[in-house]
Amino acid sequence: MEVRSVGQEVAAGQSRIATSAGAITQDAFLQLLIVQLQNQDPLNPLDNQEFIAQLATFNSLDQLIRINEKLDAIQAEQLRLGQLEATFLIGKEIRAQGNRVSLQEGQQAELHYGLAADATRVVVNIMDSEGSLVRTLEVGSQGGGEQTVRWDGKDNKGKPLSAGIYTFEVNAFDVNGNKVEVTTFIQGVVTGVSLTGTEPLLAIGDLEVPVSAVSRVQEHV
Repeated sequence: MEVRSVGQEVAAGQSRIATSAGAITQDAFLQLLIVQLQNQDPLNPLDNQEFIAQLATFNSLDQLIRINEKLDAIQAEQLRLGQLEATFLIGKEIRAQGNRVSLQEGQQAELHYGLAADATRVVVNIMDSEGSLVRTLEVGSQGGGEQTVRWDGKDNKGKPLSAGIYTFEVNAFDVNGNKVEVTTFIQGVVTGVSLTGTEPLLAIGDLEVPVSAVSRVQEHV
């Protein structure tokens, strides 16, 4: 019959009760202590101080598990509160980071961006969902600050484009031909909120904008 030492029994116990993630759970830790007691040498029992230290570790583990459970509950509650607060944005006009625009059938669309300085030439390129260039707008000169350009929803040949989500980029140049820094953004009235994911998504037409991307909220005039 094979005789194994206490250390071997404990190692085997650890192997049996280890979780799939490689960590030891509260129940597994208690089982490990039981394995140690069951396999200790009667002539050389476990040291009392060592056993007390292990019980203290077990108590600390229990407290940490309870703290983690409370933190998980707090995090879940904060998520629910964040989702509830997002619904209050319905009907408000927001600004968010991004370069997308929603085009409705037979309608115009507004493209929003900001210029870091005055520009003598501003060019706006509009791309479809596949990234293909469909329209180039020669805007001309514009002053620094927030700007809005209306797009008639047509391509470079004057043909109306289908409704959908488009992206745009803005290139601006100063009097010396140097590029002017441009910041594009999405602006519109929130018409709905999606709460199915980990972060609420605000609907602006057919666009969905994460709450974390919002930089400004104001009353819709």
